[in-house]
Amino acid sequence: MGHRIENTTTMFRSVVYNIKTTPELRGAMERKLEELTGLIEAREGRVKRLREEYEIDAEQLAQLVIKFQNDDSGFVSYNQQGGGPREKLVPAGVIANIIREREMVDSERNQIRKLNLILRNIKDEEFFTHPRTGELGTRRCLHELTDSELEYLGF
Repeated sequence: MGHRIENTTTMFRSVVYNIKTTPELRGAMERKLEELTGLIEAREGRVKRLREEYEIDAEQLAQLVIKFQNDDSGFVSYNQQGGGPREKLVPAGVIANIIREREMVDSERNQIRKLNLILRNIKDEEFFTHPRTGELGTRRCLHELTDSELEYLGF
C-alpha cells in the first residue's frame, strides 16, 4: 500500500542538512577536483583514441570540425582533407563526438578553476561581535548550501 504525501516541505522542517563547516566543504571540493581531473583525462583519452583510429592530425581535425559545423548535419561522412595517397572516410558521428568531448573538457576545466578559486579564498574562522559583551571574537565558519550544490559536491 502506498502513501500520498501532500506537503513534503513541512515533513522535515527540523532537519538541518544544508549547513556545512569549512573542513567538510573543503574535503568535498577536493574530492570533486579529483573526480573532474579523472573525467578530463578519460575524455582526452577517448579523443586521442578516435584520432588515432581514424588517423586524424590536428590540421585535418580543424578542417573536419569546420566542415561538420557548416553542414549542420549528423548524417554525413567526410573524406579527410590533406591529399594523402588514400582517402579515409570519417563518420560525422566521430567528429560530433570529438566536438562534444572537447566542450565537456572545457566545462570541466572551468569547474576546476572555480573550485580552486573558492578553495584558495574560503575561511576556516570568521570574526564576530559577541551580542552580550560586545567583545570581538572568532568562530568557525558555517556555509549554507543549496540542494543542487549539495548534490554537486556529493553530500
